[in-house]
Amino acid sequence: MSESGHFTVSFSERVGRLLECVDAAGRIEFTLDAGAGEGNSICLEHHPASWPRGSRYEAAFESAKRFLESRGYSVEIYGQ
Repeated sequence: MSESGHFTVSFSERVGRLLECVDAAGRIEFTLDAGAGEGNSICLEHHPASWPRGSRYEAAFESAKRFLESRGYSVEIYGQ
């Protein structure tokens, strides 16, 4: 678990391949997959564009990315 900005980010204990970003307003979850690169490559996936994202979404996504990088992962963003 790590404090990233105002979000607490952790790997889900309930569901594999899921990151949980929690702040005072609630939880935003992001899915993970294996990255295309070598070594500790991991792919962080955005929510579909059709899903409502809200004002906290971008900050939560950046917090999730920083969390993974702090754990030594080379982070790829799905679709980029």
